[in-house]
Amino acid sequence: MNVSDKKSPADERLRLKGSPLSAPINVMTLPTKGRTTVLQPKPDVLAALADELGVETVNELDAKITVKRWQRDGIRLTGPLMADLVQACVVTLEPVPERIETQIDAVFVPDTSKLAKPKVGGDAQELIIDAEGPDAPEVFEPPELDVGAVVHEFLALSLDPYPRAPDAPEQVLAKTADADADEQDDAPHPFAALAQLKSRGAGED
Repeated sequence: MNVSDKKSPADERLRLKGSPLSAPINVMTLPTKGRTTVLQPKPDVLAALADELGVETVNELDAKITVKRWQRDGIRLTGPLMADLVQACVVTLEPVPERIETQIDAVFVPDTSKLAKPKVGGDAQELIIDAEGPDAPEVFEPPELDVGAVVHEFLALSLDPYPRAPDAPEQVLAKTADADADEQDDAPHPFAALAQLKSRGAGED
């Protein structure tokens, strides 16, 4: 399973503070070839991580993340993430084993970087959004970047949102998914305000 199959971390960043996997590095001292951080947390850290994620248990986690400079002032994190965990079935609450295997690929820039800001063009100052283009870089506060927190975020976004036991009733599961979808539809769209401003401007013309 790949994170890109679900929600992109750039779209739904958890902004973790004090993650059990915390592994900050000083990006100002990165060697030319980059630096690799290996995360293989002990049982007590896995237990704390399970609590943060809201899952039954995290039995194993293994990540090998390479940190390199990206363009002028950015930092890129790449590498494999594997985890074995157990969630509760959304219908019966039975334990559901889950194995996650994904590739982390994330770019970070200082909040002062021009690459961290959305592109703007035209007299109306409209946001230019390329749906097919790469995700916008995330921001961080130099000199440290927490590699462990990034791994935590990717793991959270890789979780099956509807873990289901093999014998769970299909109809009940469908109702649960429909209820969640209705709740999301009721949430305000992030660009609703922008659309209203555009329509007002057209009316004034």
